Amino acid sequence: MEKVAVIGSGIIGICSSYFLQKNNFEVTLFDPEKPGSMTSYGHACTFANYGFIPINSPSLFKEIPSMLINSESPLSVNYWYILNNLNWAIKFLRNCRKEKVSYIISSLANLLNHASSSYDEIFNDINVSEYIKNAEVLSLYKDKDEYLNSQHTNNLRKKYGVKIQELSSNEIYELEPNIAQIYYKGVMYKGSRYTTNPLMVSKKIFESFISRGGNYINDKVINIEKNNNKILIKSQNNSGLFDKILIAAGSWSKNLALLVGDKFPLETERGYHLLFNNKDRIINRPVSWPKYGIYFVPLQEGLRAAGTVEIAGLKNGINRKRLKMIEDQSRKLFPQLGEVKSNWIGFRPTLPDSMPIIGESANHKNIFYSFGHQHIGWTLGAISGKIICDIILRKKTNINISPFDPKRFK
Repeated sequence: MEKVAVIGSGIIGICSSYFLQKNNFEVTLFDPEKPGSMTSYGHACTFANYGFIPINSPSLFKEIPSMLINSESPLSVNYWYILNNLNWAIKFLRNCRKEKVSYIISSLANLLNHASSSYDEIFNDINVSEYIKNAEVLSLYKDKDEYLNSQHTNNLRKKYGVKIQELSSNEIYELEPNIAQIYYKGVMYKGSRYTTNPLMVSKKIFESFISRGGNYINDKVINIEKNNNKILIKSQNNSGLFDKILIAAGSWSKNLALLVGDKFPLETERGYHLLFNNKDRIINRPVSWPKYGIYFVPLQEGLRAAGTVEIAGLKNGINRKRLKMIEDQSRKLFPQLGEVKSNWIGFRPTLPDSMPIIGESANHKNIFYSFGHQHIGWTLGAISGKIICDIILRKKTNINISPFDPKRFK
């Protein structure tokens, strides 16, 4: 039985470990943090089948100045950080050309079309039904201009198979009477679903992996070395030889890849959430407020307001202005909100073309990568795990995975 090390126990690493184990690999999962406790915990909790529209956009060039000076913008940038990382910013902007954005959209849409069925394979095996709700995501538009501007992206969604139901303000009120009526119109993304407890979903998959003989080393990997036909992994307190390794450590994957000489233009988008102490259900489904980049999600522990994009890297402290903006907008839409129970910051791994890396190292046989899933890592957890398992098995997939090849950055 071949031994595989998976570095990273977020949803990508956990799902990858699950599929690898089911295909008769002996899997060891490494992470200094508890499984599912980092970025896979604090997101907007939706399985976003519609989430293939990237931040990259031809219109971004003219929108950036106004977005940056607006304190209520969904985008915030640490200027000093960007100045020190201009190379990445230039690569990002190059991927804002119309033809490149079309390619990104079609590639991600193709991947997302398989996301739900791949999760169903896991959920048919592991009972997480109490944490999965089939209520569909409602997106609200504040005014007529925003609604009209959204038509282009929603038409693209329809083009790639997403079913969208348009709703008048009266229809929205009938569905969600507790939302303040400060919206113009909305849409419902049919077929979307969400989780009321992402940590428990990750935990259930992880516990199944362990119960079936999987190994977990709660330790930080500090070195990766080729050792004849094997790969030696050294962590702070352990070491071991493996036949293959998968690096699936989200925003921390860049430095791990450097250990084996692979260099990727991986950056970090910081996202935030606030948890309001409202146990009674104010809303019956996730609600998106795209003008401010915020999702409102009814969880078991309260109402979560999650989202926004901040380009500031891994090391800068929490931006309190981001938290204040989220709270201010939340209370406008939901005046009945209680006190803030907690806040959180997470790190989305982001590549200049807004697409993940899924595949084998260009330089090293038997070293594999799955990271860079940006805003849709939770949605793509299962399908990414299934694809990387097929790649490791040298099996041909029924999905075009060439857009996600690590070699595209070589």
